[in-house]
Amino acid sequence: MKTITLKELKDLNYSPKGVSNYKLIEGECSKCNQNFEYSNVKKFLRNRKSNQNKDEWDTCAKCYLKLKTIEDSKWMEANRQAQLIAQNRPEQKKRNAEGVSKSWDQERKSKASDFLKKRWENEEGFAEKALKNFEWTQTNDERHNEILKRSLGAGGLKGEYQGIRYDSAVELSFLLWCENKNIPIKRYDLAPISYLAEDGKTRLYFPDFIIYHNQIIEIKGLGVYYQKNYQRNLLKIDAAQKFCQNYKVIFSDDECLKKFYKKARKLHHETKK
Repeated sequence: MKTITLKELKDLNYSPKGVSNYKLIEGECSKCNQNFEYSNVKKFLRNRKSNQNKDEWDTCAKCYLKLKTIEDSKWMEANRQAQLIAQNRPEQKKRNAEGVSKSWDQERKSKASDFLKKRWENEEGFAEKALKNFEWTQTNDERHNEILKRSLGAGGLKGEYQGIRYDSAVELSFLLWCENKNIPIKRYDLAPISYLAEDGKTRLYFPDFIIYHNQIIEIKGLGVYYQKNYQRNLLKIDAAQKFCQNYKVIFSDDECLKKFYKKARKLHHETKK
């Protein structure tokens, strides 16, 4: 196959007549400095005709797409408007609603859960591949890593119980435990706690609950989301402990939560139905 480089193409002033005999372009992207190739020279020129700045033509497909889309505010706004129209069409809304209803189908979720468990236990290489995708979640804490394995793909449940919002099954478990023990509880409604995040910016943190009118409680699962934000969680907890002596973190493997976890999930789905 006859090839031509981007430099040679530039010397020919990107003329279609001058490259009619070539089938492949090879070069180095001026943006990311990665080597690339285009298999169709004429298509390469046709796609770039709308961009009069030929200095930007010396790019790979990925970088050129960024130049034409993400870095173009007019294109982004036009695309946003088009997506808004598309998502509000009646047929699309119907498809979205059907997709949501399927996600709450308990029989379907049970089958999917059993299928994944069998793959995890029996399929060679599946566990290693799954964990490889979550390398950033691994810590030296074996308890956390074990819970992480069981939580891959799990999502948080959101709702309201007795007028109090919960953002996960673990939080609902805590609400049920407090109800069982007749402990007064409410959602955290005090001033946010400021802390210095890893990126050096000051951010705000709102704990989960207040019990006994003065004890601040943070509920934490030990799954993927916790591990992904492991360092940020430590910073939040440290700032909260300095802010208030009556601050406590309760993890999902605490006995008081494990006792009510299944009941919480069942109650959530029954309420949603």
